[in-house]
Amino acid sequence: MWSGGRSLRLIVLAGAFAGSLGTATGQTPLCDQQHPGNPELILGAASCIYSEVDGVGQTTIRLTGDSIIRWDRLDLEDPDSTLTFEWLGPPDSTGVVLNRVEQGGRQEAVLGGSLSFPDGNLIITHPNTGLNILGTVEAGAVTIVTHNLDLQAEMQLLSGQAADFTNAAVSSRLKILGGKVVATSGDVVLGGPAVIIIGGGNDFSEILAPAGSVRIFGGENFRLLPQDVPAGTPRIERLPGSVNGNVLNSQTVRAERMVEIVAEGEIRNNGILQADAPGGVVMMRVDENGSLTNEEGALISADIIIPFPPPGPGAVLNPDRGDSPSPLSTGLSRIPVVSSPGQGESSKRVVVRESAPVTGSASAQRQRANRSRGESANRNSALASTAARGSGHLARGRSFFGVRGGTKAKKR
Repeated sequence: MWSGGRSLRLIVLAGAFAGSLGTATGQTPLCDQQHPGNPELILGAASCIYSEVDGVGQTTIRLTGDSIIRWDRLDLEDPDSTLTFEWLGPPDSTGVVLNRVEQGGRQEAVLGGSLSFPDGNLIITHPNTGLNILGTVEAGAVTIVTHNLDLQAEMQLLSGQAADFTNAAVSSRLKILGGKVVATSGDVVLGGPAVIIIGGGNDFSEILAPAGSVRIFGGENFRLLPQDVPAGTPRIERLPGSVNGNVLNSQTVRAERMVEIVAEGEIRNNGILQADAPGGVVMMRVDENGSLTNEEGALISADIIIPFPPPGPGAVLNPDRGDSPSPLSTGLSRIPVVSSPGQGESSKRVVVRESAPVTGSASAQRQRANRSRGESANRNSALASTAARGSGHLARGRSFFGVRGGTKAKKR
């Protein structure tokens, strides 16, 4: 049927649930088999409205039950293309849709349009080729990975359980290139053998979870714990696999509760990592002998930062947000027994650069502690204790991390 130059095709499909989850009978084509991505309903209940204007698709999929949909491709290359999920299930529940995208080939896929699921839990698996996000993905909670999920893991995700993401191919990188990924009420989870968050052209990238956390994994295999973990605790458990996974951020990653970044080999930040809530946490973990680097000009803002493995035993400064910035003194800021990237041996002590600024609370508390001790030879051991939380920035400066992950070998 034609209306105003728009070709509308509508098909309503019923997939009956059996028991608490239910199944659809067989693989049921969606969108009257007219959508270029050939979506098929594998599990659940859904209806599809597809329209096309000048070759640009506008798709609405209405869900009345938690669903799994298989796609040849999402067909969102054009900036004006849209894919919207609507939840028509019980009003006291939150819908979940898992999109299994099977697109392959040497050329990386592009998501340049808009993908949304207001208030719902949107999951995308894209294991057969890399995925570049130039557009906008927005939902209540968002999970985008280039890992594989077996049927058991898919069912676990639909029911809110822990699930294993496995066998990410080296070439299937997840890149945010001037795009935006937003979880309006829950967590953003991103995963791939490499997760790269950089700008695209004149556009800036943003990863935002204003009411939840941002979790990022770079590597081959990981387990994702349920979303309702206690505040300030991790959801990502690294599973055995390769040792080359990495995460690179040069843009804005911002959450309310926690920014959690886990990588097999390297985490490199020269953008913004920010946890806004009182007690907000920025946590970064790498494998043994991996590296954490915070580049000059980068910014980390949280009440607590946890680089893991920690650089070794000794004095650890935990600056608060809010006080006016003040430079560290080389005599007061020692991080013990670490190895800088590219160096083969660990030194007894590494001194933070004299000009590296942090928020003034750490420096101010050190100075207060030193005054109470007097100008004694022991002033270098004065520790900063945490104070009331403010709203400033935690760390901004030159290679505040830039250290290797810990090793089990005893250092001398």
